[in-house]
Amino acid sequence: MKRFLFAWLRAYAERHLALWAQGHLGHFGLGAETNWGTAVAVTDYMELLSENLNTTIDRFGTRNIYAGFYEPDDSAGLRRSAGGIVMAGFPTPLGFALKSIFNNSSVSVVLSGFLWTNHFTGVKSEFADGVPRKPYTLEVHRDVTSSHQYAGAIANKLSLALAPNQDLRVAVEWLAKSRLLIAKTTPTFPGSPAEPFTFDTASVQLAGAATARVEALALNIDNQLEGIAALNNSNEIARIRATNPQIIRISGTLDFIDVAEQQDFINQTERVLKLNVFKAQSFNLLIDVPRFVYTAAPVGMSGRGRLTVAFEGMARYLASSLAAIGIQLTTTKSNY
Repeated sequence: MKRFLFAWLRAYAERHLALWAQGHLGHFGLGAETNWGTAVAVTDYMELLSENLNTTIDRFGTRNIYAGFYEPDDSAGLRRSAGGIVMAGFPTPLGFALKSIFNNSSVSVVLSGFLWTNHFTGVKSEFADGVPRKPYTLEVHRDVTSSHQYAGAIANKLSLALAPNQDLRVAVEWLAKSRLLIAKTTPTFPGSPAEPFTFDTASVQLAGAATARVEALALNIDNQLEGIAALNNSNEIARIRATNPQIIRISGTLDFIDVAEQQDFINQTERVLKLNVFKAQSFNLLIDVPRFVYTAAPVGMSGRGRLTVAFEGMARYLASSLAAIGIQLTTTKSNY
């Protein structure tokens, strides 16, 4: 009897579980657009840890004096589509995050027909008038028959973070023009390499010398974009503009064994900061900040324990390279 009951309960659970949307059955993909907001088919897929892309609706009231105690009807306004994705730093998909935030890249051959290095630098131009960065069409399938398609998606923020016992954690925040339901596609994920960049193959250089004092490091790039509405017979944004220049901020945790870095903060001494991460078969990520300066390096003793410094800094523009940062990504993809 117990065996029968257990079998029945398992069959019941499996049958009903299949009716509920489950994140592990979803997928995410993107395709590069030629014209902002004109949706294209997805060409590449990437495995995510989470996503929160959504459409919200602005609202506005039209009555204040209406001889009643009830709340009057309001009206629906502008549709805004935005949100983010978080993923482990798999080498090949990582290139799309970098291209989307910087808008520019060049490529060099490492091993003909197999390995290429894509070079990304700080923003030097806009994609087109009213389109500050390269636009993409995003597909988000949430295991509910149809997929959500977001057209005219532009990367607004990018975060790359490394810490012990963790992959290279990648987060991208998007602004999009429109949302539509489409038939889901069938994803094909990159197969090589099968694992992401991780902390145990990462090394840091500060002021031209390798250091083992950096215990965690995060790079945050903000394009400072906003969607602009217009009187153009539409309830969608008409364009995306930058409210300020692209800013690059760096933060992390430093082992507090001497006052050298604290003095660099006090004196505002600029240093070269580099992060190098690699995988087998020559997959590689190199981040080069030629003019890194500390903006905060607080010290203090909160108790008996070991002392560390939670530092913050910024990447300054280098005129000779026309950029504040340079990133090289070596993968099996020749162009993003």
